[in-house]
Amino acid sequence: MANLKEKAFWISFGDIAGRGLSFITSIYLARVLGAEFYGLITVAISILGYATWFSDLGLHQIGTRETAKQPSKRIFRVLEVFRLRLFLGIIVLIISTMVISMIDMGEIEKQVMLGYLYSLIPYMALMEWFYAGKQEFGKIALSKVLNGLTYFILIYFMVETVEDVTTVPVLYTVGIVTAALTLGTFALKDKPFSLPSRGFQIYPDLLKTSSILGLGQFFAQVVSLLPPLLVGALMSLRDAGIYGAAFKIVLIAMMVDRVFVNLLLPNLSSMWSQNRSAAVSKVKLIYGILTVGGALIGMATAIGAEQIIFLLFGDNYAESVVVLQILSVMISVTFINSLFSFGLIATNKDKEFFIATCFGGTVSALIIFGIAAFGDLVMVTISVVFAEIIITFFTYFWFRKVIPSNYVKPILISYPLAIILFLLFSLSPLMPLINALIASIIFILVIVKTGVLDRQHMLWIKSKLST
Repeated sequence: MANLKEKAFWISFGDIAGRGLSFITSIYLARVLGAEFYGLITVAISILGYATWFSDLGLHQIGTRETAKQPSKRIFRVLEVFRLRLFLGIIVLIISTMVISMIDMGEIEKQVMLGYLYSLIPYMALMEWFYAGKQEFGKIALSKVLNGLTYFILIYFMVETVEDVTTVPVLYTVGIVTAALTLGTFALKDKPFSLPSRGFQIYPDLLKTSSILGLGQFFAQVVSLLPPLLVGALMSLRDAGIYGAAFKIVLIAMMVDRVFVNLLLPNLSSMWSQNRSAAVSKVKLIYGILTVGGALIGMATAIGAEQIIFLLFGDNYAESVVVLQILSVMISVTFINSLFSFGLIATNKDKEFFIATCFGGTVSALIIFGIAAFGDLVMVTISVVFAEIIITFFTYFWFRKVIPSNYVKPILISYPLAIILFLLFSLSPLMPLINALIASIIFILVIVKTGVLDRQHMLWIKSKLST
């Protein structure tokens, strides 16, 4: 267990440190560049996200899974995965560069988008998947910290006015190169390419296998990547910046969910194969905690939204307050969706996970696109929340077939309670963050009093964190 806790610590540390530095950098860029050019950065990163997906096609997951096996039992070798990632990265870079170059847009906009696309190559060379398979998460954490730190320092000293916006993607790429070189230096000693490639015939099979996993990821990313892209294209770059500022805070709030999953669910897969009754009991405990935790963080974020936005991004992003309050609902839903999604994968229901994300992501994309074409920024934000609920419904539908249980009671108590407290404290004359603190205390007391979380939940959490 100590080894498990150490691995979970490094996963969480790398994620928190990397995303935290990225968040601080984003705040600086939002203040220096203004909403319009920050919106351009947000749109460009969304385009990069889709380009990265096409460049990877699930190879990251395949590489991690194969590296975790003994070399003699690997279906695909490390060198084969590495080469295919690089090849796809080059192809996608060439095609996307041609497409962006042909689109009618301003020279600055085009230069920024192309600049971010150039980071594809160092990203494809990043050996994070290899060290994830070897479970050497400390090395991954170091690469993420150096990446985020390099990017932040360069941005702080080299981006001072809106005229420096074209420099931002270059510095972003330098950060990725730093991470790639860090893991590449470790790889010189670990010799990941000791087994040679077995020839061209292996690559079509590798691509076919990875694409199945990659397609599920594509639909799962609809809620995070599609909205800023559509807002920037169909509305304005300024609206994309307003949305991007609020969504950055949501991503930070949801880091708690990622840490929770890394700490409390890493052995669910092995437990499912060894003792299913124990796994079912564990899932039920975790579900109650995640439901309450998501509702609590979502409520606190919504109540404190005004002060959070003004403290971090400034008066120019006042419109982000309403956006953040709406997106706070997404935080609550994402917490339970994480359990359902992870649970399907951990219980070897890959097909069900693919079906859930495929259908949920398709419906969600149609809704977001339809609203973006005819609505305003607030309506798009509401559609994003609705899309997350739809995806969660699909994952819940399939997960309930695996582990039947009463998943309704925690929601029926925690969600209405969070909404009532939000409405009440929105009328309070106190500072928003003080209101959020008081409301959180009341929320926890009521949750414990109603038995949604009981002594068993508390003892279980304490035992896992102290073991």
